Amino acid sequence: MNLEQHLRAQWNRHAQDWIQEDQALRTGLLDAWMLDALGDVAGRHVVDIGCGEGRFCRLLAGLGAEATGVDLTPALLARARSLAGERETYLEGNAEDLTSLGDAQFDLAVSYIVLVDLLEFHQSLEAAYRVLRPGGRFVVCNVHPMRTAVPYGWIRQGNTKLFYALDTYTDEGPREFEWWGETFVNMHRSLSTHVSAFLDAGFVLEGLREPTPSAAQLAADPDLADEFRVPNFIIFVLSRPAS
Repeated sequence: MNLEQHLRAQWNRHAQDWIQEDQALRTGLLDAWMLDALGDVAGRHVVDIGCGEGRFCRLLAGLGAEATGVDLTPALLARARSLAGERETYLEGNAEDLTSLGDAQFDLAVSYIVLVDLLEFHQSLEAAYRVLRPGGRFVVCNVHPMRTAVPYGWIRQGNTKLFYALDTYTDEGPREFEWWGETFVNMHRSLSTHVSAFLDAGFVLEGLREPTPSAAQLAADPDLADEFRVPNFIIFVLSRPAS
């Protein structure tokens, strides 16, 4: 099995684990940042690239968007379709080409922690550019490159987290870590590689955000305090030029 096949197969094997996974980091922290970057979605056509079980599509549809989710994992798509409302559509497709979607079809596009799972991420960015209308916005959330370099890199003394290790940062490529009882693989790429790829695809970088919890979020989940210590996630706010 080559690396691309492994990246796909690990999600096929663990679709049910993901459906049952605690989504507190997304619901308790990241969703608010993503929605702020997207702006008012009511009446907008939005594509969620790598939508998984459709959780964020359902959130967008509940805010009035016409949401289309694309994913390559059948079990996750089945879950999304079983919960879909009238403003949601789910298509089987590869985030690296989006061949099931037409050109200039969407006002907004979302990539919500998906790039770490893609081998050919440059192609995914080109596909996202293609399906966006001129002037459309692309909001990308990814695991921060400071974290993907050394997955689960907290250095501890007993139960105390001393600091998060950063090493082999410029050595881009696959990273292995233990998840759901097996070795999972994510792709590590530097910050400069991400930004260069966005620009090469034709996007304009409008903003870059490193999410931290609000006072209310921290009160609801004190474990989010770690998000102040080292960036865990990064959000790129991109746009396709209007002309």
